[in-house]
Amino acid sequence: MQIRSMALTSLFAALLAVSSQISIPIGPVPVVMQVMMVLLAGMVLGSRLGPASVAVWVLLGVFGLPVFAQGKAGAAVLIGPTGGYIVGYFFCTYIVGYVAEHFELTYKYTALSMLAGLAVIYVAGLAGFMLSFQYVLHKAMTLDRALNLAVLPFLPFDLIKTAAAVYVGVRVRRALLKTGLLGSRQPV
Repeated sequence: MQIRSMALTSLFAALLAVSSQISIPIGPVPVVMQVMMVLLAGMVLGSRLGPASVAVWVLLGVFGLPVFAQGKAGAAVLIGPTGGYIVGYFFCTYIVGYVAEHFELTYKYTALSMLAGLAVIYVAGLAGFMLSFQYVLHKAMTLDRALNLAVLPFLPFDLIKTAAAVYVGVRVRRALLKTGLLGSRQPV
C-alpha cells in the first residue's frame, strides 16, 4: 500500500471516529454523522480503500478506543443493537466505491450508488438489531417494531446526509481526479 493510500485510509478512519461522536440519542440506535462519512469514504477512496478505512475504524474500536457512537468501544458493540449497521458500512463503502471507479462520475450514478449503499446499511442494521435483541438481550423483537425503532426514525436524517454526501462526494472526487491524487481509476 502506498503512503498516500495509507494516509487517505487513516484520514477517513479518523473522520469516522470523529463523526461517530456527533450523535443525537433517540432510542437504542442514535442518529450519527458517520453514515455520511461512510458514503464519502466509498466515494473518495473507492471499493478497496473505502472498506479498509472502515476496517481500521472498527479495529480501533474493538481494541478499546472510544470511536463508536456515543464514545463506545470494545468488541461487544459489534454484537449489540448497532453492530449490524457497522457490518453494513463495509458493503456500503464497497458499493459506492465500485460505482465511483467504474461508472461515469455524475450526480445521478452517485446518488443511485449511495442510496443502494444506504439500503444495504439498513438491511444489515435491521438484521443485526433484531438478532441482538433476540440472542444477546433475550428480548422479543418483531420486524414491525424493529422497523419503527431502528429504521423509520433515522430515514429522513440519512436521506439528507446522503444528499449532502452526493454533492460533496462528486465535487471532491472530481477535484482529486483532476489533481491526479486518485490516479486514473475513473472511466472517461
